[in-house]
Amino acid sequence: MKQIVGALLAGVLIVTPAQAAVTPADPVPALKSRVAAGRGVMFTDVTSFVELSGKTKVMNRRGTLQYGKSGFAASDISVIVADQDKVSTVFADERAITVGKVSYRKGGPLAPRLPKGKSWIKINKPVPVGVSGAFSQPVNAAEPETLKALTSMGRRTGLTYTGNITFQQLSKISPWARVSLPSRRGEELIRYTLTLGSDNLPRKLVTTYLAEGHWLGRSNEGDEVHHETVYKGWGGRYTITPPPASQVYSSKQQ
Repeated sequence: MKQIVGALLAGVLIVTPAQAAVTPADPVPALKSRVAAGRGVMFTDVTSFVELSGKTKVMNRRGTLQYGKSGFAASDISVIVADQDKVSTVFADERAITVGKVSYRKGGPLAPRLPKGKSWIKINKPVPVGVSGAFSQPVNAAEPETLKALTSMGRRTGLTYTGNITFQQLSKISPWARVSLPSRRGEELIRYTLTLGSDNLPRKLVTTYLAEGHWLGRSNEGDEVHHETVYKGWGGRYTITPPPASQVYSSKQQ
Protein backbone atom coordinates (compact mmCIF):
# COMPACT_ATOMS: atom_id res chain seq x y z
CA MET A 1 0.00 0.00 0.00
CA LYS A 2 2.82 2.43 0.90
CA GLN A 3 4.37 1.79 -2.50
CA ILE A 4 1.08 2.59 -4.27
CA VAL A 5 0.59 5.82 -2.32
CA GLY A 6 4.19 6.81 -2.98
CA ALA A 7 3.78 6.23 -6.69
CA LEU A 8 0.61 8.36 -6.80
CA LEU A 9 2.31 11.22 -4.95
CA ALA A 10 5.27 11.01 -7.28
CA GLY A 11 2.89 11.27 -10.22
CA VAL A 12 1.31 14.40 -8.75
CA LEU A 13 4.71 15.99 -8.27
CA ILE A 14 5.62 15.26 -11.88
CA VAL A 15 2.35 16.40 -13.50
CA THR A 16 1.57 19.54 -11.54
CA PRO A 17 4.63 21.62 -12.58
CA ALA A 18 4.08 20.68 -16.23
CA GLN A 19 0.45 21.79 -16.06
CA ALA A 20 1.43 25.08 -14.42
CA ALA A 21 3.97 25.74 -17.15
CA VAL A 22 1.36 25.75 -19.92
CA THR A 23 -1.22 27.87 -18.07
CA PRO A 24 -1.35 31.30 -19.77
CA ALA A 25 -0.67 34.29 -17.52
CA ASP A 26 -3.24 37.03 -16.98
CA PRO A 27 -3.08 39.15 -20.18
CA VAL A 28 -4.18 42.36 -18.44
CA PRO A 29 -0.82 42.98 -16.69
CA ALA A 30 0.90 42.15 -19.99
CA LEU A 31 -1.16 44.83 -21.71
CA LYS A 32 -0.61 47.38 -18.95
CA SER A 33 3.14 46.89 -19.31
CA ARG A 34 2.85 48.16 -22.91
CA VAL A 35 0.59 51.17 -22.38
CA ALA A 36 3.16 53.71 -21.25
CA ALA A 37 2.68 57.25 -22.53
CA GLY A 38 3.82 57.56 -26.13
CA ARG A 39 3.59 53.85 -26.77
CA GLY A 40 0.77 52.24 -28.70
CA VAL A 41 -0.51 49.64 -31.11
CA MET A 42 -1.71 49.42 -34.71
CA PHE A 43 -4.78 47.55 -35.91
CA THR A 44 -6.70 46.61 -39.03
CA ASP A 45 -10.23 45.31 -39.22
CA VAL A 46 -12.90 44.22 -41.66
CA THR A 47 -16.64 44.72 -41.18
CA SER A 48 -19.06 42.45 -43.05
CA PHE A 49 -22.81 42.13 -43.29
CA VAL A 50 -24.03 38.53 -43.04
CA GLU A 51 -27.40 37.49 -44.42
CA LEU A 52 -29.00 34.37 -45.81
CA SER A 53 -27.50 34.96 -49.26
CA GLY A 54 -23.97 35.21 -47.85
CA LYS A 55 -21.40 37.64 -46.46
CA THR A 56 -20.80 41.11 -47.91
CA LYS A 57 -17.74 43.13 -46.94
CA VAL A 58 -18.82 46.60 -45.90
CA MET A 59 -15.64 48.41 -44.93
CA ASN A 60 -11.95 48.09 -44.08
CA ARG A 61 -10.48 50.07 -41.25
CA ARG A 62 -6.91 50.68 -40.11
CA GLY A 63 -5.57 52.76 -37.29
CA THR A 64 -2.99 53.61 -34.68
CA LEU A 65 -3.74 54.05 -31.00
CA GLN A 66 -1.38 56.06 -28.80
CA TYR A 67 -1.56 55.70 -25.03
CA GLY A 68 -1.26 58.52 -22.52
CA LYS A 69 -0.97 58.59 -18.75
CA SER A 70 -4.56 57.36 -18.54
CA GLY A 71 -6.24 55.61 -21.47
CA PHE A 72 -5.76 56.68 -25.07
CA ALA A 73 -4.09 60.03 -25.63
CA ALA A 74 -4.56 60.03 -29.40
CA SER A 75 -5.73 57.95 -32.35
CA ASP A 76 -5.54 58.05 -36.14
CA ILE A 77 -8.15 55.88 -37.88
CA SER A 78 -9.04 55.55 -41.58
CA VAL A 79 -12.06 53.86 -43.13
CA ILE A 80 -12.26 52.56 -46.69
CA VAL A 81 -15.77 51.64 -47.76
CA ALA A 82 -16.49 48.65 -49.99
CA ASP A 83 -18.48 48.77 -53.24
CA GLN A 84 -21.16 51.45 -52.74
CA ASP A 85 -23.60 49.44 -54.87
CA LYS A 86 -23.58 46.76 -52.17
CA VAL A 87 -23.65 48.88 -49.01
CA SER A 88 -25.48 51.89 -47.62
CA THR A 89 -24.70 55.20 -49.33
CA VAL A 90 -24.46 56.70 -45.83
CA PHE A 91 -20.96 55.24 -45.60
CA ALA A 92 -18.02 57.09 -47.12
CA ASP A 93 -14.23 56.91 -46.97
CA GLU A 94 -12.95 59.01 -44.11
CA ARG A 95 -10.12 59.59 -41.67
CA ALA A 96 -10.40 60.70 -38.05
CA ILE A 97 -7.54 62.02 -35.92
CA THR A 98 -8.21 62.51 -32.23
CA VAL A 99 -5.78 64.25 -29.89
CA GLY A 100 -6.96 64.56 -26.32
CA LYS A 101 -10.60 65.60 -26.35
CA VAL A 102 -10.60 67.10 -29.84
CA SER A 103 -11.20 65.23 -33.11
CA TYR A 104 -10.49 66.15 -36.72
CA ARG A 105 -12.40 64.44 -39.51
CA LYS A 106 -11.53 64.27 -43.21
CA GLY A 107 -13.82 62.86 -45.86
CA GLY A 108 -17.17 61.34 -44.96
CA PRO A 109 -20.60 62.79 -45.74
CA LEU A 110 -19.70 66.36 -44.68
CA ALA A 111 -16.65 66.74 -46.92
CA PRO A 112 -18.47 68.40 -49.88
CA ARG A 113 -19.81 71.13 -47.57
CA LEU A 114 -16.44 72.37 -46.33
CA PRO A 115 -15.15 75.79 -47.46
CA LYS A 116 -12.62 75.88 -50.28
CA GLY A 117 -9.11 75.00 -49.13
CA LYS A 118 -10.34 73.17 -46.03
CA SER A 119 -10.19 69.37 -45.95
CA TRP A 120 -10.56 68.74 -42.22
CA ILE A 121 -13.36 69.66 -39.84
CA LYS A 122 -12.60 70.20 -36.16
CA ILE A 123 -14.95 68.66 -33.61
CA ASN A 124 -14.63 69.83 -30.02
CA LYS A 125 -15.23 66.41 -28.52
CA PRO A 126 -13.64 62.98 -29.02
CA VAL A 127 -15.13 61.18 -32.03
CA PRO A 128 -12.25 58.77 -32.69
CA VAL A 129 -13.90 56.53 -35.26
CA GLY A 130 -15.72 59.11 -37.39
CA VAL A 131 -19.17 58.51 -38.88
CA SER A 132 -18.75 55.35 -40.97
CA GLY A 133 -16.32 53.93 -38.44
CA ALA A 134 -19.03 54.02 -35.78
CA PHE A 135 -20.55 51.02 -37.53
CA SER A 136 -17.35 49.00 -37.42
CA GLN A 137 -15.81 47.01 -34.53
CA PRO A 138 -17.49 48.18 -31.27
CA VAL A 139 -15.08 46.30 -28.97
CA ASN A 140 -11.52 47.54 -28.38
CA ALA A 141 -9.34 44.81 -26.85
CA ALA A 142 -6.42 47.26 -26.64
CA GLU A 143 -8.23 48.90 -23.73
CA PRO A 144 -7.26 47.38 -20.35
CA GLU A 145 -10.80 47.67 -18.97
CA THR A 146 -12.26 45.88 -21.97
CA LEU A 147 -9.57 43.20 -22.08
CA LYS A 148 -10.23 42.42 -18.42
CA ALA A 149 -13.95 41.98 -19.13
CA LEU A 150 -13.41 39.79 -22.19
CA THR A 151 -10.99 37.46 -20.40
CA SER A 152 -12.92 37.28 -17.14
CA MET A 153 -16.29 36.68 -18.81
CA GLY A 154 -15.03 34.36 -21.55
CA ARG A 155 -14.16 30.69 -21.58
CA ARG A 156 -10.47 30.04 -22.15
CA THR A 157 -9.06 27.34 -24.40
CA GLY A 158 -5.31 27.73 -24.64
CA LEU A 159 -4.72 31.31 -25.83
CA THR A 160 -8.30 31.85 -27.02
CA TYR A 161 -11.26 33.26 -25.10
CA THR A 162 -14.86 32.92 -26.30
CA GLY A 163 -17.93 34.46 -24.71
CA ASN A 164 -20.70 37.04 -24.82
CA ILE A 165 -20.96 40.62 -23.64
CA THR A 166 -23.94 42.94 -24.00
CA PHE A 167 -23.77 46.41 -25.51
CA GLN A 168 -24.88 47.77 -22.15
CA GLN A 169 -22.07 46.00 -20.30
CA LEU A 170 -19.58 47.18 -22.89
CA SER A 171 -20.66 50.81 -22.53
CA LYS A 172 -20.28 50.64 -18.76
CA ILE A 173 -16.71 49.34 -18.75
CA SER A 174 -15.31 50.83 -21.97
CA PRO A 175 -14.55 54.57 -22.34
CA TRP A 176 -13.80 53.83 -26.02
CA ALA A 177 -17.27 52.40 -26.60
CA ARG A 178 -18.97 55.33 -24.89
CA VAL A 179 -17.49 57.82 -27.36
CA SER A 180 -17.57 55.51 -30.41
CA LEU A 181 -20.97 53.81 -30.54
CA PRO A 182 -23.55 55.79 -32.54
CA SER A 183 -26.27 55.22 -29.94
CA ARG A 184 -26.92 53.69 -26.56
CA ARG A 185 -27.72 50.01 -26.90
CA GLY A 186 -29.27 47.57 -24.50
CA GLU A 187 -29.05 43.91 -23.63
CA GLU A 188 -28.28 42.65 -27.14
CA LEU A 189 -25.44 40.19 -27.09
CA ILE A 190 -22.09 40.55 -28.80
CA ARG A 191 -20.47 37.16 -29.35
CA TYR A 192 -16.69 37.33 -29.31
CA THR A 193 -13.58 35.23 -29.86
CA LEU A 194 -10.34 36.78 -28.64
CA THR A 195 -7.00 35.17 -29.50
CA LEU A 196 -3.77 36.14 -27.73
CA GLY A 197 -0.28 35.94 -29.16
CA SER A 198 2.70 34.19 -27.59
CA ASP A 199 3.43 37.45 -25.73
CA ASN A 200 -0.01 37.19 -24.08
CA LEU A 201 -1.24 40.32 -25.87
CA PRO A 202 -4.37 40.53 -28.08
CA ARG A 203 -3.71 39.41 -31.65
CA LYS A 204 -7.15 38.84 -33.14
CA LEU A 205 -10.68 39.74 -32.08
CA VAL A 206 -13.80 38.51 -33.89
CA THR A 207 -17.23 39.80 -32.86
CA THR A 208 -20.72 39.13 -34.19
CA TYR A 209 -24.12 40.53 -33.26
CA LEU A 210 -27.62 40.64 -34.72
CA ALA A 211 -27.97 43.43 -37.25
CA GLU A 212 -31.66 44.10 -36.68
CA GLY A 213 -32.11 47.46 -34.99
CA HIS A 214 -28.44 48.41 -35.40
CA TRP A 215 -27.63 48.42 -39.10
CA LEU A 216 -29.26 51.51 -40.61
CA GLY A 217 -32.59 49.75 -41.12
CA ARG A 218 -31.47 47.48 -43.94
CA SER A 219 -31.42 44.22 -41.96
CA ASN A 220 -33.90 41.38 -41.72
CA GLU A 221 -34.46 39.03 -38.83
CA GLY A 222 -31.42 36.79 -38.39
CA ASP A 223 -28.99 39.04 -40.29
CA GLU A 224 -25.71 39.67 -38.50
CA VAL A 225 -22.81 42.11 -38.44
CA HIS A 226 -19.37 40.50 -38.35
CA HIS A 227 -16.12 42.25 -37.37
CA GLU A 228 -12.59 40.86 -37.50
CA THR A 229 -9.77 42.91 -35.96
CA VAL A 230 -6.02 42.19 -35.98
CA TYR A 231 -3.60 43.97 -33.63
CA LYS A 232 0.11 44.42 -34.30
CA GLY A 233 3.08 46.58 -33.32
CA TRP A 234 2.44 46.40 -29.59
CA GLY A 235 4.56 48.80 -27.57
CA GLY A 236 5.79 50.80 -30.56
CA ARG A 237 6.48 54.49 -30.10
CA TYR A 238 3.88 56.50 -32.01
CA THR A 239 3.30 60.25 -32.25
CA ILE A 240 -0.11 61.41 -33.48
CA THR A 241 -0.58 65.14 -34.11
CA PRO A 242 -3.45 67.31 -35.40
CA PRO A 243 -3.58 68.11 -39.13
CA PRO A 244 -2.13 71.44 -40.36
CA ALA A 245 -4.20 74.34 -39.00
CA SER A 246 -4.47 75.89 -42.46
CA GLN A 247 -6.45 72.85 -43.64
CA VAL A 248 -8.85 72.77 -40.68
CA TYR A 249 -12.35 74.22 -40.63
CA SER A 250 -13.65 74.94 -37.14
CA SER A 251 -17.41 75.24 -36.85
CA LYS A 252 -18.72 77.66 -34.22
CA GLN A 253 -21.74 75.38 -33.82
CA GLN A 254 -19.65 72.55 -32.37
